[in-house]
This record gives sequence, structure tokens and C-alpha cells, in this order.
Amino acid sequence: MRIKRSGARWEVTQFVEEHTHEFVEKFALKKFLRSHNKIPKEEKKFIDLLSNVNLSSGRIMQIMAELYGSKQNVPYSTKTISNYRAQHSEERKIKDIPELLKYFEKLKEDDPRFYYDYKLDDDNRVENIFWVDGAARDVYKLYNDCISFDTTFMTNQYNMPCAPFIGINRYGQSIQLGCGFLRNEKVANFEWLFRTFLVAMDGLHPLNIITDQDVAMRTAIEMVFPDTIHRNCRWHIMQKVQEKIGPMEAKREDLRRDFNDVIDYSVTEEEFETRWAEMIQKHDVVDNDHFKDIYDLRKCFVPAYFMKRFFPFLQTTACSEGFNAVLKQYISPHESLLNFFKQYMKLQEKIDSAEDGHDFMGMDKLELRKITSYNARDCGGGVFEVFPVQGTVYGYGRRTYVVDVDLENLMYNCQCCKFYKDGILCCHIMKVMSYIGEVREIPEHYTLPRWSLPPPDIVPSIVEPVQRKTGKMSRKDMRLLRYGNLCNDFSKLAVGLAVSEKTKEIADKHMIAMRKELAALKKANADALKRRKNKSVATEDISDSSPFEGRMDEDVSQSINKKAKDPPVTAAKGRPCSKRKKGGLQLKKPNPTTCSVCGEIDHDARNCPVRLANPEKIPFHQFFQ
Repeated sequence: MRIKRSGARWEVTQFVEEHTHEFVEKFALKKFLRSHNKIPKEEKKFIDLLSNVNLSSGRIMQIMAELYGSKQNVPYSTKTISNYRAQHSEERKIKDIPELLKYFEKLKEDDPRFYYDYKLDDDNRVENIFWVDGAARDVYKLYNDCISFDTTFMTNQYNMPCAPFIGINRYGQSIQLGCGFLRNEKVANFEWLFRTFLVAMDGLHPLNIITDQDVAMRTAIEMVFPDTIHRNCRWHIMQKVQEKIGPMEAKREDLRRDFNDVIDYSVTEEEFETRWAEMIQKHDVVDNDHFKDIYDLRKCFVPAYFMKRFFPFLQTTACSEGFNAVLKQYISPHESLLNFFKQYMKLQEKIDSAEDGHDFMGMDKLELRKITSYNARDCGGGVFEVFPVQGTVYGYGRRTYVVDVDLENLMYNCQCCKFYKDGILCCHIMKVMSYIGEVREIPEHYTLPRWSLPPPDIVPSIVEPVQRKTGKMSRKDMRLLRYGNLCNDFSKLAVGLAVSEKTKEIADKHMIAMRKELAALKKANADALKRRKNKSVATEDISDSSPFEGRMDEDVSQSINKKAKDPPVTAAKGRPCSKRKKGGLQLKKPNPTTCSVCGEIDHDARNCPVRLANPEKIPFHQFFQ
């Protein structure tokens, strides 16, 4: 059919009654026609719900196929779902930062201690942003003794590094203590983030912090947390070491073994210095630049320099990278910051992984099992030696440990310093207790309150608002209770209302009426609040205890928030490669490289002496390898 406009009317100039294309013979194929490949309005809401829990388009199609009876019956394709989700995502990205800040202000109504701050550049675009909820601020007071901080994961459309602060609770599990995004990893941005974190935590500095080997990060930590013990992630350093001296040690197994033994099982700084000097002399690597570089970094990662510092079960930033791994599973790498934050809040329980909890809960049992791997002997004067029955004990090596005992004061001190590092007794002390035979229970001073605190890990705000009456539920709790009851009631109604189109029309009619009545109620409340504000301003007698002061401050903050713009969007380059830890903390023997020219393993084809001496005899394809 062809039409054209004639004045104020449209005229049909041509009409062909017969179809000009072949009919689709199979019912399942009609979804591929452009006129039929559409998602019904009702199902779009359901797809939005599934998208909010980060299901892929393929998984959503599988669910719809179950509802329709088979995939062939679904009147649209997986590609249609992907296109709809992409369009819906783009719509949400238009005002990302203003919507995020608006969402923050809404959260503050239910969580007065929710804190956020951000920094704008000269164009009013967000350069850095940080947030932390009230529960995390409260629990930080209990677990500020060790923080893991890492920025290796990016999962947003602006390619801004994600910077989570991760603590360790009394079960040895990772807990969130705030999160930020930075424009880039420069000293000024790290300094802003750390100072903002300090403000949020009421000026309480972390006692110990472990990060990756980043110069800008270290500089900012020294500026903001000057009294905090800073340790570098051993895994990152050892990975770089592996690249440098791994090929050398591939041919010198004794050097690799001695190197790992000096790093792992030196229990004092003096012992490390002595054993290191002996090792480089023994293996003739005194002048090796790579070993010199490792030695220069010794105070940043070697365990001997942190024997009496509290880094419970940590030598790496595994807590932070575990958090990043969870995010990678549940959040698209090009999501808006608003959606990231919503997923972040949903992942509170995911981050407290059961695997970490099981690892910690088994630490005492593991130490008890290791008792059987040792023998003890009394050297007199309250000194005992604990030595392996045979071979190597995992985590402690082949060495003998000395335990000093003061039975009168129930004091035990072991060279391994596990109690100082992890806060639990080591297998060597427990072996001595067993050997003495007079110990009936663990002394109370060896049960740290840090591992036995009675409050929950994520607790509600301890400081109750003055106006809240005791014996009543909070506004947030009442809202959750009402929400749960309504969901339950409506879900029961939905069973009957979904029977037919007529029953659905009944539901639609009443939902429209409820929306209108709810909108009218909101408008009436807003008008009443506005009148009360105007009355308060007119009297110019607002005291410090005015119930509307906080609301006015909120309006000011919202007006400032409206000026904030989205950060510049970075062109998509694909998801960054995974940086989950796959190797160990020790040097490993790499797979030898075999030369394709002569078959030797000490060089590759490019540096083959046979090839360099006789280039005319080397096949053309090998010459350029």
C-alpha cells in the first residue's frame, strides 16, 4: 500500500491485495518476521526483573521457554531479548550520576549513617566517588586491625577502577567496609579516597593494610595513614620474580628450593639477612641485578619483617580479589554506576563466602592435626624444641621451632609468631602443652576478643535517633515488614488473577486506581511538608533541634548533586582479563623452552647459536621464529 498527503488528508494511491512474499509455513518461524518479533509489554517487566539479578539473555530465554512450554513457542528470539536489554540499559545510563546520588539520598532516609562523597572535575564531571553504609561504619570499629585494598578490577562503562575496602570478620570471612571509584590510579585520587574513608570512619585509622605493589598507592598511604603498617601483596611480587629469575632457576633446582626456604621460613629479620647472604654466596648470584631488586623489596613483603604484625591468614590481597571475582560473575563490565551499586548491595551475603568461612573454621583443627607431625624435647630452663617427625610440615617447612614457656604465668612464646600474626595458638605451642601434660585448658589471654565478639558482624546502628521511642520497630524495619506482607498477599492474589484475561483486567483496573490514589497521597504529603518549611523559614526561629533541619540540609545536598555529571565514557575494549590468583606464593619451576632448530632447552630458536652461525642452512620458516 502506498499513500501520499494531500492537504490535510492522506490518500491511498496504490493497494495490492495479494501477499507479495511467501508465507511462513512453520508457526515457530513467525518470530523471525520483523512484524512479529516483539516482546509483549507484560513480559518486558518480567525480563527486567530477571535482568536485575544479572541473568544472561540465554538464561532468560530458557526461563521463558519453560513458561511457554518450549523454546519454539516463545514469540521472540534470544537476540530480541539482548536488544531489548541493551536499549533498556542505554536509557538508564543517560543520567547515571544524578540518579545514583538521588538513590544515595533515598538510602539515607532509612540508614542515617549511610555516608557518601564525591569529587568533581572542572567540567562538573564526577572524578572520584565513595560510599559506605552505616552497618559497615559500625563494624569497622571492631575490625580495623587489618584491611585489604586493591584496585585491579574495572566493571563500569567509564572504565574507572573499582576500589573496595575489605576487612576480616570474626569468622575469617571478607566483609565490605566501603567502596569507591577513581578516575585513574594517581596519588591525588588515592589520597582523596583514603581521606574520605577516614572521615567516614570517624578518624579511626586502620592498624594494618595490605595492597598490591603500586607506587602511587603507597605514597598516598604514607600521607594519610602514616602510623599504619603497610604490606605489599606477596603474590604480585613473586609473579614478577618468576618472570625474571624463573628461567635461571628452571635449570638450578637447588637455588629455587633454597630461595623459597629463605623467604618462607626465616622467623626474624636477622635470620633472613644471614640466610640470604649465605644463599647468594652459595649459588654465586651476588652480582645478579634481579636478586638485588628482590632484596631491596624485602621489607615490603617478606614474612620475617611482619612476624608480630596482625595480618590474619594473609600474605596477599586475596580478600579484595575474591570480592572482585564475585563482581565479575554478577555484574556486566559496562554497567552504569547506579546498577553497580545496586548489585553491590545485593552481594553482601555473596562476599561472605562459605568457602572462606570453612577455611577459617578449620584453622584450629588444622593446627591440631599438625601436632602429630612434630615431636618435642625439653631443653631445660623453660625452653622446648619442636621438630618435624619427618620431612616438611605444610606452612612451617623442615625447620625446628623453639618455644619458651613460663608455666607460673601461663605464658608461651613460639618462634613462628602465629599468635601475633593470626591471633590463634600454633601447633608448636599446643604440642608443648601436650608434651608437658599439665595443661588442662587454653589460657584465657590466648582467646582474643577479636575472634569471639558477641555482636553480629554487620549490626544496625548502635546510636539510636533521639526521637525514636524504645520498644517499637524502626521505620526501616516497619517498611520491610509491610513490604513482605504485601508481597505475600499480592502473590496469593496473582494466582487467581492470572487465570484469564478477564481476571487480569480486574487486577489492572484496581492497580490503576491504587497508583492514582498513591500519587495523590504523595502529592498531599509533599504539599504539607512544603507549607511547614515555608512556615519555619518565615518565623526565622529554627533551633538546632528542629525536626526539619536535616530535611533542609538534604535539599541543599540534592541541589548540589544536580550539578554533578557523569564521568566521560570510555570506549569498550572488552572485559579485562582475569587476575584471580592461579599460582602459589613460591617460585615454581617453569616449563623449559625447547629450541626448534637444535632441540636444546637452554634457549629459543631466535637466539640459537647453530642458527646464528649457519643462517643459510636454516629453513626459511624457522629463521623468522
